[in-house]
Amino acid sequence: MMNNQRTSQWIMLVAIIFLSGVFLFPLWQITLDAAQFPGGLRLNVWINKFSGDEGEGNIIANINILNHYIGMKFIEPDAIPELKYFPYVIYLMMALGLLTIFINRPIGYLLWTILLSVLGLLGVYDFYLWMYDYGHNLDPNAPIKVPGMTYMPPLFGEKDLLNFYVSSYPRLGTILLGLSILLSFAAFWMRNKFNKMKPPLTQTLIFVTLLLAFTACTTSNEAVPINFGKDQCDFCKMTISNPKFGAELITDKGRILKYDATECMVNHIHNGAPKYQKLYAVPFDEPKELKSVENLHFLISPDFRSPMGANLSAFTAKNKLDEKYHSQLIDWPILLKSLIERS
Repeated sequence: MMNNQRTSQWIMLVAIIFLSGVFLFPLWQITLDAAQFPGGLRLNVWINKFSGDEGEGNIIANINILNHYIGMKFIEPDAIPELKYFPYVIYLMMALGLLTIFINRPIGYLLWTILLSVLGLLGVYDFYLWMYDYGHNLDPNAPIKVPGMTYMPPLFGEKDLLNFYVSSYPRLGTILLGLSILLSFAAFWMRNKFNKMKPPLTQTLIFVTLLLAFTACTTSNEAVPINFGKDQCDFCKMTISNPKFGAELITDKGRILKYDATECMVNHIHNGAPKYQKLYAVPFDEPKELKSVENLHFLISPDFRSPMGANLSAFTAKNKLDEKYHSQLIDWPILLKSLIERS
């Protein structure tokens, strides 16, 4: 029993040490890739500051110059209150963690775990609101104005913004924060004698936890509905508006690219789209519904005018069309090959 108590205290001490890592490593990184910036611009978000990677110079000044042209507010770290009081929140949590070790009660470890988890989620939500504000509240007098365009980077993932390819992912500081939460829960688990469960039950819990984690991290290849009238084509940059046309490409990394017509997707594939794992198109006979291209029949005919002028449409079945078109229907592999050769 005494050994379990000591183990919980040591685990909690390691959790506090890991938590202190948020001062040593960035929490998040936003990368902007474009032809005029070889290697990209990297904005590192810390618990108390912003920075660029070594050798990139004044990253804030470079990004603020870009923001000026599209109407985004300047990033001014001194004017962001979170960068001032977040460090004190971490100091307080570390102090409470030491107090929890001294008290050494299961409820103390559990409450610390819950509190740090809530604070972490609130921090991510605050970061989301900050990016939303910078990406949506634009200066109406900006030199470059694109109607309906916003410039919010993704919270987690990758996205095209004008001529920039923007990616946003957690860094080591956030990983250490997550490990701190897991370790504090492990301290609670040990102190609460969960380790005395029968071995088969323990193994089952571990297996289920790992299975859920693997499922959550597995890249999805399912289509995401197109928001007609709002979503923008990732190739021609036009608004996707006709519900009888449209397409979607899912990259091998799970990124979703949307198109206002199947020919835009084909042209993007021909002109260097990312490697893909799944392709979808909207059938003319079932508007707004995305279907796998392998299950569709395609028709090139001036009787069905597509948004980009290729007169290309998709159908779920031959019987949805007049018989005069049946001999003109082609499947996806032939369509892709013929359109690429034609271009």
